[in-house]
Amino acid sequence: MDAKAKESGAAPDLNWRNKPRRTFTPEQRLAIVRQTQTPGVSVAEVAQRNRVNTNLLFKWMRLQARGLLPAPKESVALVPVTVVKTRSVRKKMAKATKPAGKTKATTGTIEIEVAGARIYLHGAVSESDLASTLRALSRK
Repeated sequence: MDAKAKESGAAPDLNWRNKPRRTFTPEQRLAIVRQTQTPGVSVAEVAQRNRVNTNLLFKWMRLQARGLLPAPKESVALVPVTVVKTRSVRKKMAKATKPAGKTKATTGTIEIEVAGARIYLHGAVSESDLASTLRALSRK
């Protein structure tokens, strides 16, 4: 038996077997389904206009009616970040007492800002100290 692809009578650019499968984003699907909700527009007309199979469009409509059509992803809000020189803060922190509990010898900085107050954690910070700090902040 020959494993070659079957030859079709259609022109090569019209043969769907030679093209990769199209994918639609949730935004595109929802936009196409909303076009069918316009009064006086047929589903077949919308399908032809968007070059989508009518059965696929009906499937998207059923999914949307049941609330199963994936909603477009919301954009993530960005948080403003500022870089602050830490030399003066390190001098102040050097005077503070060392944290109790086991700590790993790692370097780093954690800055927490809540309601105008800033908390700087430099160097090795134990998990228990960080957890107690976050619990205290969450109570306010």
